[in-house]
Amino acid sequence: MKKAKLLLPLVLLATIFLTACANPSTQGSDPTEPPTPSASETEEAFSTTAPVTSSTERITEVPEPATVTKETVTETPEPSSSAPEKVQITVEYATDEILSSYDSFSEFIESEEISQKIIFTTNVRVKKLSFIKVVYEEKNGEFAFFDNGELHSLEDFSPEKPFLVSWMDFGAIPHRGISFVDENDMTRYFYLATSGEDGSLILTEFHNE
Repeated sequence: MKKAKLLLPLVLLATIFLTACANPSTQGSDPTEPPTPSASETEEAFSTTAPVTSSTERITEVPEPATVTKETVTETPEPSSSAPEKVQITVEYATDEILSSYDSFSEFIESEEISQKIIFTTNVRVKKLSFIKVVYEEKNGEFAFFDNGELHSLEDFSPEKPFLVSWMDFGAIPHRGISFVDENDMTRYFYLATSGEDGSLILTEFHNE
């Protein structure tokens, strides 16, 4: 009985001691101090409250200078096609003064019996000049003239070299004339006559029908 009474206080002391060891924070804590957070709560709070610092880099792209190719177009002016100069052939009596003004000339002598000579000149080069016979017909009271054949021709008739021809007037009706190719490659016909006013030589165009 005495042993049982001695063991009871020891059991109570052991129980109190074990209880104190199991709850050390409860016995020694100060009610005025806030509770100390656990390690997991501290990490969670830090991750929640810590400001997130993000570094944003701005890359400004400098545009490359645009290459502008400037083409200069030079227009070549078209050559001006001026109209050819109009052919003008004149005739006059051949005198020593006129003949001496030329270094050379072409000549056609139809007959040695004809002493009178005439000279044809031109302002531009002519492809072909012909000395021709001229005949006529009367139609409706008018004279129509025709080319009746070539007596002599020049393939190149130029201002520097005139054409000298023997010629005699046989009356009022023309019997000689010329034909030539003009600046438009057209063949034109003229009969030779004398002026009734001063007796000078004239060339009158006719249509060779």
